[in-house]
Amino acid sequence: MALITAAYRGPLADTLGTPDEKIEASAVSEVLRHIKIAHGKPAWQTAKAMLIVVNGVSILHGKGFRTALHDGDVVTFLPIAAGG
Repeated sequence: MALITAAYRGPLADTLGTPDEKIEASAVSEVLRHIKIAHGKPAWQTAKAMLIVVNGVSILHGKGFRTALHDGDVVTFLPIAAGG
């Protein structure tokens, strides 16, 4: 397990009542599991639908929810924005 920072932005930060927290996790899926257990299913559903980046790189460029985490990593949950 790695000690990481989960950084929440947009409505997720409002829902959770905090912009970040320290979590022990070895993969992004474990961060999501933490959110579900600690903050409830609605927060988990919101988090899953957000853009998730590890140290500034989207998990879509890696192994998705199976992306491995290491001590000091920052997992950021960003709202998806669209415009025109």
